[in-house]
Amino acid sequence: MSDGRLIVVSNREPYIHERNKRGIRCKTPVGGLVTALDPVMQRVRGVWIAWGSGNADAEMADEKGRLQVPENNPRYTLRRIWLDPKEVNEYYYGFSNRVIWPVCHLFQEKAWLLPEYWETYKKVNQRFVDATLEEAGPEDPIWLQDVHFSLMPSALREELPDSNIALFWHIPFPPWETFSCIPWRREMLEGLLGANLLGFHTSSYVANFLNTVQKEFPEAQISSSAIRYKGRTTRVRPFPIGIDYVNYRALSSRENIRRRANQLRHKMNVQQIILGVDRLDYTKGILNRFLAFERFLDTHPRYLGKVSFIQVASPTRSAISEYREMKRQIEETVGRVNGKFQRPQWTPVIYISRHVPTDEIMMLYRIADVAMVTPIIDGMNLVAKEYVTVNDNGVLILSEFAGASEEMESAIIVNPYDVESMAKALEKALSMTSEERARHIEPLRKLVKEHDIFWWLNTFLEEWGVKMESLEASGGQRIVAGA
Repeated sequence: MSDGRLIVVSNREPYIHERNKRGIRCKTPVGGLVTALDPVMQRVRGVWIAWGSGNADAEMADEKGRLQVPENNPRYTLRRIWLDPKEVNEYYYGFSNRVIWPVCHLFQEKAWLLPEYWETYKKVNQRFVDATLEEAGPEDPIWLQDVHFSLMPSALREELPDSNIALFWHIPFPPWETFSCIPWRREMLEGLLGANLLGFHTSSYVANFLNTVQKEFPEAQISSSAIRYKGRTTRVRPFPIGIDYVNYRALSSRENIRRRANQLRHKMNVQQIILGVDRLDYTKGILNRFLAFERFLDTHPRYLGKVSFIQVASPTRSAISEYREMKRQIEETVGRVNGKFQRPQWTPVIYISRHVPTDEIMMLYRIADVAMVTPIIDGMNLVAKEYVTVNDNGVLILSEFAGASEEMESAIIVNPYDVESMAKALEKALSMTSEERARHIEPLRKLVKEHDIFWWLNTFLEEWGVKMESLEASGGQRIVAGA
């Protein structure tokens, strides 16, 4: 059991300062991690260490990059780390997004295995280590977030041998045969094995990690949930992340959102709506999804003019050439499918390539009869959980390669590579009665409610051995905090 302040280290910061024409504005990134951890950090007055990416971040921090947050009621310390353009390009866009990301999502052919990326990744990891050592005492539990900091656990262990260190890996962990393409894999694994606890989304990712360590370090002693290596034990567990269920239900039930959703549904002038919501990423399976919709319309012409597919594809990582090429292919496919089937007053595919505000996403969730969440591979995919939370009578089509499928097995599970089977899944979903839809979605919604973001946080911290103290979240959920 650990006492002391909770130290969180993540790439993305919980508060960002941006300068615009009206001055400096503080914004909070949307995401489950900030939703769960920010109230805990406020309760325990911890320290959150992150990359200061806002264009006005430096103006708001002291010479060490420190400031107290949130602005209106300061409760904990945000320690910002400054990165120069070369470091951003090679540590973040380079090693994190052009090496670890494609390899862990089974796209190793897209990996840019450049030594300069690795050297900068090591350098930035050490920068975060130095900052953490300045902030953390020997009694402070240190929680590292995600793939950006695989080298930190062992580096911290050298200076703080008795510290309680954990890391949660937020994306898939691939089989050894895939991960082994990274030339620096042993250094990364040894870095991770400095942690007391490693968390992954699913049991299959845990199994992949354990097998990878066994292959790389035959001398290690490995059980189904722990690794003994160089005199230290690292526990490895699955912790499927959830969403803020109560908040999503409350937000989507607001009268203005319900009214606007009804207006949008009437304006669409179709009988049924299929929805996809994704970042524009090659892991999300958007292109195959459109091909499946095309096949569905080819084989079920009675649906022509009666069903439309709305796809939100929020731009991301546009500085990376692979993403620009993927965007071109998807837009060409949308144009071809619409050109093939379009009729007066009816557009088959409505493609939205911009950042869509949360309230608009809520509206789309409410009006969609079917959600297609069919990534080629995904660590978890919270869109699946958001949709069944908001929509009371919809149907979820879910890729078997999304981490969410390990929990949400009562969804219509599909192989995202099999266009024919996805077309058949669409026909099944669209032909279900209202009663069948309700029976389909009710157990999915119950699961999401029970295993929400606060359940994830509680479960992780309890397994980690951080001393607990109950705390009520704003929505009424019980969350915990280090004492």
